[in-house]
Amino acid sequence: MSARKTATVRKRGSASRNRRGGAAVSPLVRRRVGARALRPWIDRLRDLPAVVWGDFVLDEYWQCRSTRVSREAPVLVLDYRSRSAEGGGAANAALNMASLGARVAVVGWVGADPAGEEIRTLLARAGCDVRGLLVHPSNPTIVKTRIVAGDVHTALQQVVRVDRGEAFAADAGSRRLLMEALRRATADARALVMSDYGYDSVTPVLARHAARAWPRQLVVGVDARYRLGDYRNVTVATPNEGEAAAAIGHALGSDAELARGAQSLRRRTGVEQLIVTRGRDGMTLWNGEGGASLEAWGGHEAVDVTGAGDAVVATVTLALAAGSPPLAAAALANVAGCVAVSRRGAVAVTPHELRDALAGAGA
Repeated sequence: MSARKTATVRKRGSASRNRRGGAAVSPLVRRRVGARALRPWIDRLRDLPAVVWGDFVLDEYWQCRSTRVSREAPVLVLDYRSRSAEGGGAANAALNMASLGARVAVVGWVGADPAGEEIRTLLARAGCDVRGLLVHPSNPTIVKTRIVAGDVHTALQQVVRVDRGEAFAADAGSRRLLMEALRRATADARALVMSDYGYDSVTPVLARHAARAWPRQLVVGVDARYRLGDYRNVTVATPNEGEAAAAIGHALGSDAELARGAQSLRRRTGVEQLIVTRGRDGMTLWNGEGGASLEAWGGHEAVDVTGAGDAVVATVTLALAAGSPPLAAAALANVAGCVAVSRRGAVAVTPHELRDALAGAGA
């Protein structure tokens, strides 16, 4: 071997090791999965039995008109015009799965209040089985109110968000009810999404207890806002870059840091497929074969990131349950996430929109 070739090999080998001479780190390889490979999987999501277990949220919007500033303080005066509501949190994940054609059952808590009934109605209208959506004996429904405002000829923009609700208290009796509802829902399921927004309808401890009764064929996805690192042995996790950094314990400022952190998190949690969503930079998939980077599909600027993570975890979990290879499942979820951020609010992605997005890319 020539000296030049030897130098080249050494240079490439050093790039796969950390600066302290530690264990080799798999390189991040840029990949693209074409539309032709993804289209068939859209139809294969239909009729899959699926469950969403998690924190069900009502996303409420107050549409207002703003034309003046108050004389009392330097704040906008908003003239209320209308109200609308959408399913947020686990409800949005369930609505995405139902929109993609899955047969969805939901498990979690709402309060004995109009907001809880509104979530139940939204889910039932979409065809979800809501028998596992239990009424909590003391806590109210989680509600996030976004006040949006603009003038007659301007787009509405979010002015402020008001969150109501606390983590659901769990005594022994309520835990039994929840676990029994989950056992019934997952008995014949192929896909399960755990949507953990920190309100304790689903927790790592509850998940470890419940997993003993899960069927062997169940594909389990987790989207956890605060405690991803405490979940164990799930099929796929879909944190954004900030959530992944928090679980790992340090910032992910470079591809090398992301590679080291992702592999550390996989070893710690046992997750088979780790997808880190990176906004306009697309997403990365990490598994036993290394890391693959997928560019954001279509390259459009985001209009509203609300609900994008729910669309990603819903799509990738269903695709894996349908038998898709991990890279194709991640790529299809990448398309779904890009569709979700192209619209305002947490609106479920449809098969038609996925096909349009694939056609629009010209692939």
